[in-house]
Amino acid sequence: MAAFVPALSLAARPTLSRSALCGAAVSAAVAPAPSAVSMSDLSPSVPFLPKPKNLSEDMVGYTGFDPLGLSNLVDIKWLQESEIKHGRVCMLAVAGILAQEFVHLPDPRYANPLATEALNQVPSAALWQIFLFCGLAEFVLHKGKISYVDMFSDGAVPGELGFNPMNLKISDDMKLKEIKNGRLAMCAVGGFIHSMFIYKTPIIAQLLDFKPYPLNL
Repeated sequence: MAAFVPALSLAARPTLSRSALCGAAVSAAVAPAPSAVSMSDLSPSVPFLPKPKNLSEDMVGYTGFDPLGLSNLVDIKWLQESEIKHGRVCMLAVAGILAQEFVHLPDPRYANPLATEALNQVPSAALWQIFLFCGLAEFVLHKGKISYVDMFSDGAVPGELGFNPMNLKISDDMKLKEIKNGRLAMCAVGGFIHSMFIYKTPIIAQLLDFKPYPLNL
C-alpha cells in the first residue's frame, strides 16, 4: 500500500473497489465537486441566502436584504415607496414618543407621559384629523395616483413627492441618509412600544432611573 501513497492527490479522495484476489484496491481518484453557489451569488446582508434577483445593486440603500422574497411578488418601486414612507412615519413617531414625555397640551387628557397609554386617552376626533390630513396630503402630492396599479404609471420615483420647502440639494447621499435613519427609526419605535408595554415607564425615565415593572411570570 505504501507504493500508492505518493500518487494520491491531497485534494482528491480515492474510491475503493473490491479486488478479486485480496480485498480493497485503489481505483481512479475523484476530485471533489465544485461549490454550487459562489459568494457573489449570496446576499451580502444574509450570507446564507441567495442574492435577491429583483434587487439592483445600484439602488440607494441596497443591502441585498429580502429574506421573504417579497421582491419576487411585488413591484420593487412599490416596496421602495413603502419602506421610505414607513421610515418617515417612524422618524416622526420617535420624536413624538419622546416629546410626549415632557410636552403636553393644557388638558388632563393629554398629560400622560406614557405614549402607549396617552394614545387611548386622546379624543378620537383629534386622531382622525391627523389621519385625514395625511391621506389628503398623500393624495395631492401623488396627483391622485395612490394605488398599486397607477402610482408609478407616469415614471414617478419612489419617495419623491415634490415637497422640498427648504430647497435642499437631494443627492444619492442624502437619500441614503434618509433611508438609514428611517430603518433605524422603525427598529426604535418597535423597541419603544414593547418597552413601554412591559415596564409601564416612559423611555427617557427608563434610561435615567430604570425601575422595572414587576412581572408576574
